[in-house]
Amino acid sequence: MWSREAGPGPEPGGAIKIDPRAIVHQEGILGLIAIVGLGLRDRSPVAGLLPRGGLVPALGVGVAAGLGTFLLVWAFSRIPAIHRLEGWQRDMVGGWGMGDVISVALISGLMEEALIRALFQPIVGLVPAAVIFGLLHFVPDRKAWIWPLLATVLGAGLGVLFEVWGYPAAAAAHATINLGGFWRLRRQHFDDHGGPRGQSGVE
Repeated sequence: MWSREAGPGPEPGGAIKIDPRAIVHQEGILGLIAIVGLGLRDRSPVAGLLPRGGLVPALGVGVAAGLGTFLLVWAFSRIPAIHRLEGWQRDMVGGWGMGDVISVALISGLMEEALIRALFQPIVGLVPAAVIFGLLHFVPDRKAWIWPLLATVLGAGLGVLFEVWGYPAAAAAHATINLGGFWRLRRQHFDDHGGPRGQSGVE
């Protein structure tokens, strides 16, 4: 999930600036909810996070699926609705350093998959969990109207990965998609506006 939490609000030019530390804190809360929920449901917070099969194959499948999805989104990025969404997202990540990109991508993938797939999906089912995932990506901006729809489709795919390979595959795919997306959008932002690509905003 690419967070909806903004800081003070849009800057004079209309760009959305989001503090990556707020996203990390938000994702930490989601992860805590997931761990508590899994512990109450399974009497062990770890049981729902185990792979179905070997860990290494699950991670490999997840990374491969994430890379494929990243490339697919890139290929369709000229579709007007997706192009407008990515413009909004470029402004969102434009001030991030590479440390921010990596930390937010990894933490969001791990925490959200623990909550949506490991905790919710076995209870509500694959499709309802995907819809919940999509709703979490709603933002009150017309440029981003397609985001919840894309997230719902992505959530269904992550749900299938979870059903077949378990949590590690879904988390690896989610983190890979976010990492590739954040990196590409940040690079495009600096190509458009200039700026130091390598600086890190995470201490």
